[in-house]
Amino acid sequence: MPTVNSLSGGKTSSYLAANYPADINVFALVCLDDHNGNAHYRKYYKDHGITQKVNDRLQKYCSDQREFVGTAEDPKTIIAILELEQFLGREIVWLRGIGFEDMLNVRSYMPNQHKRFCTQLMKIKPIFEFLFKYHELPVKMRIGYRYDEQERQEKYNGTFRYPIRCEYQENSGRWIQRWEEIQYAIGDFPLIEDKVLHYHVKSYWQGKGIDFPEDSNCQFCFWKHPQQLRKNFETNRPIMLVGAVQEDMHNASMRKDYSLLEIMNMGLQLEFNFGTGSGCQAGFCTD
Repeated sequence: MPTVNSLSGGKTSSYLAANYPADINVFALVCLDDHNGNAHYRKYYKDHGITQKVNDRLQKYCSDQREFVGTAEDPKTIIAILELEQFLGREIVWLRGIGFEDMLNVRSYMPNQHKRFCTQLMKIKPIFEFLFKYHELPVKMRIGYRYDEQERQEKYNGTFRYPIRCEYQENSGRWIQRWEEIQYAIGDFPLIEDKVLHYHVKSYWQGKGIDFPEDSNCQFCFWKHPQQLRKNFETNRPIMLVGAVQEDMHNASMRKDYSLLEIMNMGLQLEFNFGTGSGCQAGFCTD
């Protein structure tokens, strides 16, 4: 059974890759179709050829997707994964799914805590499709859940529902799509088994020279605390404004309590413990 390390660009999943070598390292990048989302990093991207580097990697397995122009994640994530690849001395498979704006056009509404389709479409689906095409299933999927967040292990689900055929119904005169659910991954949580804590992860990366993002995964994720979202307006304002504009265009918000524009106008609580990750319930996002 092939082993797979699922990477997010944060310190914990990178610790997993560095200390628990696997047959495959995968990283699914959440992409924006609006190049203005990464406007604050545009000069850095250009000077260091980052856009070309990302497109070269995505082209290998995701040539059916749009060209990369920006990400909904902290752009430091891209730099960290490029540096991690050099640190490991092993290939990291870069993947992407549908872009954020295209996803909203297909679904016609904003993702939220009750309709959590964003991680499914933009992270889990491209990983499933890559493994389905190129490797024997199921795989042993290593997830970077630490011992101090072991409750997340119970929510992991390694199944994927995908279309297998269409059938024509004479009575209704319609085509019906048939689906099948497959167990493509069996969760493995070595950091929990070895009682690895946040302290161990933080200590390991000191002096290693990789600049990890302060807050990993989608910057405007609805699972994040409003104060973390407010902080992200300080660090990655153009990305946050893409999410805010999409909320305004769809006349809906991703959170049930505040819109992103309301959060933007909040006061910033400096004593808040920033950078703790998204707390995503879908099973793949982790710091």
